[in-house]
This record gives sequence, structure tokens and C-alpha cells, in this order.
Amino acid sequence: MRNKIIILLLIVAWLGTGACSNFLKEESQSEVIPKTTADFSELLLGTGYPDVNSPSFSFTSLMDDDCALFLTYVGRESDQYAGSNSAILNFPYYSWQPYASDYDGYGNEINVSPSSTTYGAFYAKILGCNAVLDYIDDAVGPDNEKERVKAEALAVRSLLYFQLVNIYGEPYNHNKEALGVPVRLTADLTEEHLKRETVAYIYEEVIAKGLEEAARLMDPLPVIRKNYRVNQPAIHILLSRVYLYMERYEECIAEVDKAIEQGAILLDMVNALDYIASGNLYYPITYDNPEVEWLFGPSAVSSAYAYQPGTAPEFRELWDEINDQRFLANNFKSQKDYNDIPTNNVLMTKPYGGNNFGQSIRFAEAVLNRMEAYALLGDNESALAELNNFRKKRIIGYTDENYGEKELLEQIRLERRKELCFEGHRWFDLRRQGMPEIKHSYKFEKGGTLYNFVLKAKDPLYTIPLPNSLLLQNSGLLQNSSRENGDRQGNTII
Repeated sequence: MRNKIIILLLIVAWLGTGACSNFLKEESQSEVIPKTTADFSELLLGTGYPDVNSPSFSFTSLMDDDCALFLTYVGRESDQYAGSNSAILNFPYYSWQPYASDYDGYGNEINVSPSSTTYGAFYAKILGCNAVLDYIDDAVGPDNEKERVKAEALAVRSLLYFQLVNIYGEPYNHNKEALGVPVRLTADLTEEHLKRETVAYIYEEVIAKGLEEAARLMDPLPVIRKNYRVNQPAIHILLSRVYLYMERYEECIAEVDKAIEQGAILLDMVNALDYIASGNLYYPITYDNPEVEWLFGPSAVSSAYAYQPGTAPEFRELWDEINDQRFLANNFKSQKDYNDIPTNNVLMTKPYGGNNFGQSIRFAEAVLNRMEAYALLGDNESALAELNNFRKKRIIGYTDENYGEKELLEQIRLERRKELCFEGHRWFDLRRQGMPEIKHSYKFEKGGTLYNFVLKAKDPLYTIPLPNSLLLQNSGLLQNSSRENGDRQGNTII
């Protein structure tokens, strides 16, 4: 079993890269078996780490309140993309239809194969992590190298489960005893029909403990940066996120402090970089950004051209377009309508570097995690000081503000929404922040009626149903109750 699993994983990784890698040790015409710690490190990078294509959960960007079907321009109306293939294929997620996951992959046929679903893509990477964790102790190499590989595998697996349970399970702080996802912690595939564990079990026993053990193993080792692998500060930033979601606020703060001790920094955009004068772009999702500790995974924003990020009017109105360096430095594009006439509308996008990785663990998130934890603990003085300091590093001419307790938390979460936009956080944040009502407008055809589709407060569709093909394959799975909702009908906008 051991050799068969590892051989299969290595062949998949090899075929995926299109070329031989150094870690392939040819034993015969049919076997390739990793032996050294370096072999297992490469195996983990090829089969466990999120790559530029998978696993993608970018469809969640179609469901949040930063997204809108691109229908209107400032000063004039246009329905350029109404009725387009892109608008139609992505409509099920945009309108929160209960059948959306049966089209997993954006418009593919209903009941697509389990392996081609988002769910399947996550478990393929989890299998890669598990294979490394099962056999790394037997590898040839120094103990400290084994501990680094083991820590990386634990941290990556924890992140994968974190994202997975936030797609298919209810929010931890809403109903931790709800069903999450199945848990597999070894590469043994003999048990086929795994049942779903609770959200509490996944957070407490898999995600948090996995990251805690990763930190214990990794912290004594030298910090290595910019090698596309998770490092010590990234692990502690991830832990701060997990503890924030779990409402363990003191521990959240402590993890941010540890990342600082290990050299994580916050970029002073206002004083260090003059984007306006130079005309250069700010690429937050790249190792050129000194805040970034780890780059990984595909873009967290849907590539559907009809649903461009930042087109929701209420999101655009949040920004200081004159002084906010993030707005000025990001790649904002003036648009033309379908008659090729320039408009006043600007689409907000967030560029990333040429490596094509679309996600990162960076210190800006850690600071936002900590200030929110301060506020939720009632330490408003620390939270306010952190918020004002953060904004001074982002906004030209910013002067300190003073807020009451309720407004302070709202302002912190507003800053989080802006800073981390289009990076895979917003849908998850909306869930843990009480699941507010969201409205999306939609036209089925050019010149047609404009409809509103509504995701109600605490709507069951804040938890995405499992693709039906998974239930057909695994009789041990139970479907989310959100799948039982009827199809959503839009309300006509007068």
C-alpha cells in the first residue's frame, strides 16, 4: 500500500509538471519511490501545496457583496454583458441557487465527476500532505530537515481543511456542532465511505492542532523566506486567523506578536513608496511586497468577465480615491461601453506578480486580526491605536479618528474588507460576522428587466451544498439542508 500510494502521487506530480524532477528515483520501469528528506520535500511541493490552478474556490467571489454583474456605468446605463455566456454560466452562484454546486466548475454538466469538483480538488491536495506525513519519519536525512517538511505538510493540510470547512460547513461561531466535511489524516484509502465530522472537531482537532504542531516543529529552525513554502511567520499568521474565527482572541493576539518576533513587517506605503509620482503598480500578492511571507494557490477571484471584482457600487463608495495608496496603486481600469465609448467608471482589481499565484499570507492580515481581537476583547484603546496606525501607512494625510465601541468594530471590519479584497477572505468573513443580507442585481438579456436576488440574513445558502455527484459516490455523506431550498426567483426592480 505504501509504495502504491507514493508511486501514484509522484506520477501525478511528474505528469503535472511536464518534466522529470530531481526527486524521481527510478527503481524500475514502473516504480518511483522517494527516499530522502529532499525527495519528500519535492513530493509535498508537487502534490500537497496549492498550485496556480488548484484547489480553486474563486466561485465564492461571485457570492459576496463586493461583486456585481457589470451592468451600469457612471452617468449612463449599459447592459453589455446581460445574456452573455459568462453571465449565464456563473448565474447560479451569483444568485445563490441551491443547485449551484452541481455545476461545480462554472457551467459544466450537472453531476460532474467528484474528482473535478472543488471538493475533490481539495482532497487531492490533502492526500499529498498525508502521504508525506505518513512516511517522512523513515526518510534519509537529518532530523531538522524532517521536522521542516513535517511542519510544512501539517500547516498546508490545516489551511486546506480551513478553506474546505468554510465552504461546506456552517460558521464555527454560529453552529460548531453542525456537520463539516470528512476528515482523512492518513494516505490509507481503504476506508471509502467517510462520514462528515463536526465543524468543532475539524477546527479544534485538525486545523488548530495541526498548526500548533507545525509551529512547535518549525519555530526552532532558521526562518526561510521567498521560496514558495510556508514558513514560521506564515504559520503564526494562519493561527491568528483561526483563533479569530474561533473567538479565542487572546491567543490570536499572541500569534501576531510571535510573527513580529520572527521578523514579519507592515509596509509603510505612504512614506516608503511614491506610487503616484512613479506610476508604478503595487503588487500586494508577490514576494516584492515585504509583507508577504508565503505565496500559494490560484486566484481567489472568478475569471468570469461579466462579474468583475469591485463593481458593486457600495464597495466602490468605501474608498478615498484621492489619498488611499491602495486605490491609487492598484490596477484600476477605465472602461469603455459596448459602443467603444469611454466612460467614467473604473473597475477595481488587485494585480499580482508574474508567478501567477493568487493568494498569500501577509502581515497586513495579521495586524487586522489583532486589532479586531482587541476590539472584541473590549480593549478599545489598543484597537483604536492599531487602526489609526494602520491607516497612516495606507492613506496620505490621514489624521487619527476616535470611535465608540460599536463603530470602532465596524471601522476595523471595513478596513479589513478594503485591505484584503479579492484575496479569498470576504465570503468567509461575512459568514463569521453574522451572515448579513446581500442583494445582487441581474438582467437575463440586453434591454430586459432588472431583477434583485436576495441572500437573506443568516440564509442557509451561506453554507454551500455538496455537489450531488459526491453523494452518489459516497453513501456515508449527508447533504447540507441548504440544498433543500427551492430555486431563487428575483424581484423586479422598479
